[in-house]
Amino acid sequence: MQAFLNRPLEGPYPYVWIDATYLKVHRHGRVSVAAILAIGVNAEGRREVLGLDVGPSEAASCLGPSSSASWSGAGSAGSSW
Repeated sequence: MQAFLNRPLEGPYPYVWIDATYLKVHRHGRVSVAAILAIGVNAEGRREVLGLDVGPSEAASCLGPSSSASWSGAGSAGSSW
């Protein structure tokens, strides 16, 4: 998983979708968490998973460096997304 998350991206990605699906997990009891997925489409039309993480919700406040969701994986060095 770390190799996938730390791989370089071959952007640019003119189209990027970020979406989440909620899963029930056992963390101090059964709770709902958001599995957040970023998918990009490159200039040739090929879709790629750019990043993924698990956070408390899909709200914008849960994404980014100040949150518990670490989008530091998948091409963070030099990525354009």
